[in-house]
Amino acid sequence: MRLKTMFHQNISLTTKFYFILLTAMISTGSQSMAQQYALKKTTLPACIAQIDSAFEGTDTARFNKYVQLESLRKFYASVAGERYQRVPGSSKVISIFPDSAYVLMSGLLRYGNSGDETNLSANYSGIYKFIKNGGSWRIVEKVPMDRSNKIKSQHISMSTLPEKGIMLTDTLVLDVNDPLGFSVRLNHLAKIKRLTLNGSPTSYLFSGGLLWMKPNKKTVQRLMIDYVIDVEHDPNNKNSGYFSQAYGHLRNQYYWHPFFGFSSPNDRADFTIQCTIPKAYHLATSLPQRETESGELRRITAKSEIATFGLSLYYDIDWQVSRTTKDQLEMVIYATPNFSPTTDVLVQQFSSDIDTLQKYFGRPIGSYLAIVQDRSSTSGWKNRSNNMVVAGASGSTLITDRPNPRAVFGHEIAHGWTSPSGPATNFLMEGWATYAESLLLSSVYGDSIITRFFASQKQNYLDGKFDGNRSLWEDYNNSGVSYSKGAWLFYMLENQLGREKLSSAMRSFVSSGRQSIDSFISEVSKSAGKDMAPFILPWLKSRQIPELSATRSAKGITVRQMGDVFIFNLEIIISLKNGTSVTTT
Repeated sequence: MRLKTMFHQNISLTTKFYFILLTAMISTGSQSMAQQYALKKTTLPACIAQIDSAFEGTDTARFNKYVQLESLRKFYASVAGERYQRVPGSSKVISIFPDSAYVLMSGLLRYGNSGDETNLSANYSGIYKFIKNGGSWRIVEKVPMDRSNKIKSQHISMSTLPEKGIMLTDTLVLDVNDPLGFSVRLNHLAKIKRLTLNGSPTSYLFSGGLLWMKPNKKTVQRLMIDYVIDVEHDPNNKNSGYFSQAYGHLRNQYYWHPFFGFSSPNDRADFTIQCTIPKAYHLATSLPQRETESGELRRITAKSEIATFGLSLYYDIDWQVSRTTKDQLEMVIYATPNFSPTTDVLVQQFSSDIDTLQKYFGRPIGSYLAIVQDRSSTSGWKNRSNNMVVAGASGSTLITDRPNPRAVFGHEIAHGWTSPSGPATNFLMEGWATYAESLLLSSVYGDSIITRFFASQKQNYLDGKFDGNRSLWEDYNNSGVSYSKGAWLFYMLENQLGREKLSSAMRSFVSSGRQSIDSFISEVSKSAGKDMAPFILPWLKSRQIPELSATRSAKGITVRQMGDVFIFNLEIIISLKNGTSVTTT
């Protein structure tokens, strides 16, 4: 008998001993009571100092003694080794009550590129709720920085200095509704020259990649930050940010401008950028842009088509720029003459992918796409950032059926249909784009390739050791689980609803302008004619995939689902003694 599911793993004491034990218990109890008594006498400032001191060290047991918050314990355990230098930052008691307090704590993980450091340190730097119990203080919660505040727009005026860095003024329009103030992430190397709120200087704290201030609760406030960042030029550490004399880049994860994070719905803002660079260079932002030349400078003006976040920019002294338009969608290629694939090949594949995706899902969200060569990186299609697809020094294969089927270029194109936020963001981004690959592959190689494609995605999930460790719901840092398991969830929905009904649901989802997981479930439910949440949510929230067992008895065969419970179609194939088989669902 074989079980088939779309996502299933083939699967007398002596008196002397009593005396010793009693002595050990008394000794241990005395130490425990002494520790508790010491903690009871600890003031809040002393408690913060103990946490800072423990953060700086490498002893997880000592850190856990002062920090009871499990998520913070797990994070510290992951960075307690010698690879990281842990540097405590500034702290501030924002508010204190008889039995509770809110405290800003910050720290920095030093290990390489400042963008990666800022991104990783965001797991520690933040505002925490402390409670006082029996005279001792302990952390009980990390307060989301975006819970009540919004960034509504950003206007960035900047100069890009190749091999050096950036100088910029960012004017943000905010809604501040949190009594704990306003906080946002910014690259920890930023040197703030001037900061004003509603035209007047205001006090602030900037430490560990966290910028905090406490304005009055009020909508439509104007924050202006004038700062510079000296961008790294280490050839061995170029991932998030790198400036050389010939080319350079700042990825969104460099946090070169302020935002909350990668899944927040509250920092989706309207952007405008005015940027200059020496005219010998071309510069591409991740927004639709136009440029002019003025004297020795190239002037770029860019503006977002929809509310967005986390921008990227790239420059290169040897780029040539070419433009093409397909169904009112403009594609601009920024690449050197020897870039591969050639412009003609890229345009042909772009046109084909757009035709296939529009056939199923209608028009994409925007009308502009930049293809950008990053010569600091190895070959391949690297990532999508807003309206930009980034390639390495060369772009590698566009679509292939061997050894594992992939439509990597089309994957990046497909990102143009979703721009989600909130829980399960990467399911709606990476899971969606990976699923879209299956349609692009079938348009070239036929439907028979789909089975091979999803078999390879299942293997990616197992090889990535995501089972039991990662869920789609909480994949805020894009661990990789959303690509494979997320694509499988879309594929299961296609099999349950049919391709046309799922396509209809996606068309409504894309055009609605409400790109959250709740909106997605609502549109899928409408298309299915029933509530699909009981099916979808377990797949999103569980860290597992189904585990099944089968037992045979005189009365028949019993199939049990172990662990978390999922709803799915199960095909059972029973092999009979006469060599035939019976299939039931």
